[in-house]
Amino acid sequence: MIENTITQRLHEITHSHGVRLLYACETGSRGWGFASPDSDYDIRFIYAHKQTKYLSISEFKDTIQVMENAEGEVLDFSGWDIRKVLQHIKRSNASMFEWLQSPIVYFDAYQLKQDLWTLAQPYFAPKAAINHYLGIMHNTQKMAIADEHIKIKKYFYILRPLLAAMWTAKYQTPPPIEFKNMLHLVTNNVVLNKINGLLIDKETANEGFVIPVIPEIQAFVHENHQNCRFEASKMEMPTVNEAPLNKYFRQMIT
Repeated sequence: MIENTITQRLHEITHSHGVRLLYACETGSRGWGFASPDSDYDIRFIYAHKQTKYLSISEFKDTIQVMENAEGEVLDFSGWDIRKVLQHIKRSNASMFEWLQSPIVYFDAYQLKQDLWTLAQPYFAPKAAINHYLGIMHNTQKMAIADEHIKIKKYFYILRPLLAAMWTAKYQTPPPIEFKNMLHLVTNNVVLNKINGLLIDKETANEGFVIPVIPEIQAFVHENHQNCRFEASKMEMPTVNEAPLNKYFRQMIT
């Protein structure tokens, strides 16, 4: 099974770099719940160096990147050092809140997923999250639409961050990683039916499959983009206390 291969490679990669694997999960379209038949595997993991590494005056690389093929699948491994992870939680990096909600977990022997999720909550900044997701949506839409056509995959790379921004504007909590868990935000039945139709099509369509843009979805995107921008403009960034993050970091490296 590909899952066993991924887990084995995670241990081999971290061992070869002399680090300790703490957590690993799936992100991207497989984690979001709308994978195509030929979707890559986007494996994200967290690791820790030995304690002495952090006590050196020398700088060291805090990421590990490996891309390879196995069993006919493309495996994209991307790992972050635990200190880098905690720094990004402090900054309310949306990726961290996604990693910690992934429905596909390859490794979590230290209960890091639950512990970090609880630790991260006070650092979530709705204003930063909304702007992050709207930025992704805007850039994707600008690059993906040509001659009033778009790859079906790219439609979801527009809709998912938009729904994440809408969720954050409404609830001011981290949005779910899974697309289906945000669909209730689409209250227009015509638009919802169009999106559900795209979900069905994407289950069998390859990544490069192109369709005409859908006017109802385009209008939905434009309206809610403006609404979310307005809501974010009224929000303030929270005051950050990094002491709990430092305490957790020291626990993990000892």
